[in-house]
Amino acid sequence: MAAVSISSIPLASSASILYNPEPLVKSDLISSALLSAASTSTSSSVNHPSSLRKTVLQQRQFSMGAPAQPSHRLSQPRHQHQQHQHPLLHQIHQTTAYKKTTPSSLLASKLRDIMSNPLLIAPLRTMSNSTSQLGMRTGTEEEEEMPSSPNQDYVYTAPCEHHPSKGRTDYLVNDMFPKLTHDLSTIEFGIRIADFMPLAFKTVPVAGLAEKELQLLDCLRDLPNVIHLEDSFVNDNGDTVLVLPMLKKFDCQVVNKSLCSVRKTIRQILTGLAAVHAKNIVHLDINPSNLMVTHTEKDVVIIDFGLSMTVNRNVNHSSVSQVPACGTTGYIAPEVLNARAFDPADPTLADIYSLGIVLGQMLEPYIPDCDLHYFGSKYLSVENTQQTVMLLNEFVAQGAYYPKVLVQAADLLRCMLASDPKDRKSAQELLDTHLFLTTCTEVMVATAAAAAAAVAAGTTLFLCDWLYRVQEIKYQKYLYQDKSGCEIYRNKS
Repeated sequence: MAAVSISSIPLASSASILYNPEPLVKSDLISSALLSAASTSTSSSVNHPSSLRKTVLQQRQFSMGAPAQPSHRLSQPRHQHQQHQHPLLHQIHQTTAYKKTTPSSLLASKLRDIMSNPLLIAPLRTMSNSTSQLGMRTGTEEEEEMPSSPNQDYVYTAPCEHHPSKGRTDYLVNDMFPKLTHDLSTIEFGIRIADFMPLAFKTVPVAGLAEKELQLLDCLRDLPNVIHLEDSFVNDNGDTVLVLPMLKKFDCQVVNKSLCSVRKTIRQILTGLAAVHAKNIVHLDINPSNLMVTHTEKDVVIIDFGLSMTVNRNVNHSSVSQVPACGTTGYIAPEVLNARAFDPADPTLADIYSLGIVLGQMLEPYIPDCDLHYFGSKYLSVENTQQTVMLLNEFVAQGAYYPKVLVQAADLLRCMLASDPKDRKSAQELLDTHLFLTTCTEVMVATAAAAAAAVAAGTTLFLCDWLYRVQEIKYQKYLYQDKSGCEIYRNKS
């Protein structure tokens, strides 16, 4: 590009040069191709290099803000400068204009992409043709029932979605969710199209087990803290599918942040068991994997009644056990494993023992030196559990060292883990009589003062605070106890 002489630039333009150190003509804004194109399309007087440079300087002076001109020089009106703008600048502004991106523009572009895809539009056209043919055949009465637009009842089905059966187009199964496969069932996840409710589709291939569980769920309908059966059908393979609400996973390490939360959880599970046992039904598989949490109310519900059965709670009716040896290893009650070693008792008390194992998992960080860290393992035996009960008896006997609410929780745990079923209480009796469960279920701890008052009143205990206190308590017990008849002396020096 030709050199520019300072003498050919007006005073106002030279002032802008001193104010702005950038180059006069930007090579990235005005390319040589545009210059050559403009020189061939317009007159030579307008496209003279000096006039182009003057126009660029004037444009930058008014757009970027140049310093004020001296008072002895009268600045030209802005509209006069706009009249002399070079036509090349209009072409540059039009080609380099910034297009603002908004959510509505993004949505419009996505809709254009969808409407331009023939694979996505084909179902719409098919539905539109079928709707028009149906209206021509059935007359005006059917036309009033059918929607005026085919898009009103059409639901877009993603490539990862499919109907669980050809005859059940009111549900969609999403393959993006992992499929849970067990020995006796397979669980898939999806939604109900009518209200987009998240659902779980449990397929039971064994006809006998499916019919049994379906009857039990119908009997347990509308019970508190028990899963509700939404629907059931037979799929294309002839297997029974149970439609259940989608729930969240239950985690013992999440609900044990405070003893108040542990109390609330155990009360909800016992409430569900009491309602189930009132129907003369025993669950036989209480463990953390068969406990779920609702999305809205955060309540704990009991699921999976595949091993459940109807029993007679009358103790004197027979000397033979009604319950087969079944369940999850580590959670099975002793009378279920070896029925001959115990006298006949209420079969529903086996669920209380299994729930005691779950309670031990939640109380493991609170109660020291009681071997609760073995709870939940498949290698946990009845002998290990009875050893834990003996340690819990010692823990309760030394209750003066520990908070009152923690001693009550340990007492509830040892009552539920009794080896003899006759020494255990039913779910309803525990809800009505035990001190740990009859205390207020919820304590307002929104502020630090309220939390301190709750701890001082002995109604709750927070895990974050207790982990610091337990080591101090164990050290004090060590200082004040006698070991092998010898006293511990401190060196006064």
